Amino acid sequence: MANPRASGHLDCGDGHQVWWELTGNPAGVPVVVVHGGPGGSIRPYYRRLIDPDHQQGVFFDQRGCGKSLPAGALDHNTTPDLVADMERLRTHLGFERWTVLGGSWGSTLALAYAEAHPERVAGLVVSGVYLARAFDVWWWWQGGGHVFPEVFAARDAWLPEDERSDPRSAFIRRILDLDPAIHRTAAHILGMAESQTLDLWPATPGDDLSEITDAAVQSARIFAHFEAHDYFLAPDQLLRDAGRLAGVPGAIVAGRSDMCTPPQSAWDLAQAWPDARLHIVPAAGHRWNDEQLCRPIIAELARLTEAG
Repeated sequence: MANPRASGHLDCGDGHQVWWELTGNPAGVPVVVVHGGPGGSIRPYYRRLIDPDHQQGVFFDQRGCGKSLPAGALDHNTTPDLVADMERLRTHLGFERWTVLGGSWGSTLALAYAEAHPERVAGLVVSGVYLARAFDVWWWWQGGGHVFPEVFAARDAWLPEDERSDPRSAFIRRILDLDPAIHRTAAHILGMAESQTLDLWPATPGDDLSEITDAAVQSARIFAHFEAHDYFLAPDQLLRDAGRLAGVPGAIVAGRSDMCTPPQSAWDLAQAWPDARLHIVPAAGHRWNDEQLCRPIIAELARLTEAG
């Protein structure tokens, strides 16, 4: 996992400076990697998804995330803004077309981008598919409690009893509160619960509030901002517009044991996008640190970039 060979900030307007990095072969097929969240950032282990001999990895921190400036900014931070940022970055780097890879919320943004600009997408790979539908939101906040009853119960026990029937609204309101004494604690409680759904063998979270970093709080506030606005997407938009992906080769990868974004959404997307190959991977989880999940992602990127 070599260090980036080039990097910088791109002025995207509205006061936002988006951080980007390039890795791999300068003559290789460009693959833009879209991180999760909302509120996530580039992780060093993402670089291993890129074949340094035949591909060049394009990584960027979304508005308010990671090294992008201003950190944690919510103003002018919407899904259409992020789609426009990807186009600005593609143009800035001089790529006519590129292959797009997105995981988790990154799959949502990757799909939104590809449906808006299919002519710029040479190939598309998504994993941990999140379509931001009513079902996906319900599963994340409530449905997963059928698998993690003690985790969700501990999360909701922090709320006043009369707010436990709608934990989504209760947590969003607190995390977006301007008072750090309110939003910091809420972010910590929600983060502890989410951490238990991401990996097959999750680490035991600590309960010390001092453990949560400013970056984690900023991430939680960006997440809550997008949640509060239904991800700045129309109802069922991504499936409704999947026909725009006709002719775009791609792959959909789901971990059978992904408890954050279960395979149902990957299946539903595959029915609407027949040009994509569907992989449901036994014993795989949600994140790109899962070796089982990464194998078909790397193989599909190799297939698509060879074709490109």
